[in-house]
Amino acid sequence: MSITHSGPAYFERLIEAFRAGQCSRAAHLGHWDQPPENGTGVSADQFAAAQRRLTDQMIARAELVDKRRILDVGCGFGGLLEQVDQQLRGGVLTGVNIDWQQLEICQELRSQHGNTFRWQEADACDLPFDDASFDVLFCVEAMFHFSSRKRFLAEARRCLVTGGRLVVSDFVLTAEPSLPGFAIAAVLQDGYGPWPDPWCEDGTAADLLRDDNWTQIELTDATQATLPSYQFVAPSQLETSNVSDADAATRSVRMLQWLQQRDYLRYEYVTAVKGAA
Repeated sequence: MSITHSGPAYFERLIEAFRAGQCSRAAHLGHWDQPPENGTGVSADQFAAAQRRLTDQMIARAELVDKRRILDVGCGFGGLLEQVDQQLRGGVLTGVNIDWQQLEICQELRSQHGNTFRWQEADACDLPFDDASFDVLFCVEAMFHFSSRKRFLAEARRCLVTGGRLVVSDFVLTAEPSLPGFAIAAVLQDGYGPWPDPWCEDGTAADLLRDDNWTQIELTDATQATLPSYQFVAPSQLETSNVSDADAATRSVRMLQWLQQRDYLRYEYVTAVKGAA
């Protein structure tokens, strides 16, 4: 397997935590229908449960049935496909990632219900699959890393069958923040990059899907539902006075928290169906 690509800086920390048994296969924020009580904080178990709820949100939007061909682009440690495996029978579950280290972790998974796992190292904007190869395509909290949302969504359209479903979640910076934009971008790139288009100048996922004639486009603003995640992923002891002493990943996640708390950043769930050409 090629070792020419590695993931964002924060994934180095996640890989270490996973290998130490300190986190689950989920590599994204969590979802809360009701926010935790003020001042109680979020434990590791509560965060893992919230991550499962976010994955469940994605899976529910896919309307899965047995014997489907599923593609997860930016598959992380395989957490979403592991949950899909609990619900489907006789499916082919394919995960794509540009980082060989994450794929090595994915390859440890074994189906419990007669599905087939497949793992592929590839660029999300140049997927190595034939046209109409999949019935459902997921991309959970990964699209902001890709070199182009537009090119990725064009690849998703090509790889899906007509009537196939696309389910994604994405960070969207939506307003002019009080801090200089170049400073925000630098902090995000440092620990959460690559992040080529933080202000979605080429269009948000929903915008691009509308422009490309997808059907049944549904957008859910999950900003408040995911905001409690930072009580766990952003260390509370990190104060402004010592932020310069923190590592790149910690600085970036605190920037995400700051942006999301002030409505500069939305977290969106987006679903669409590929229509006829």
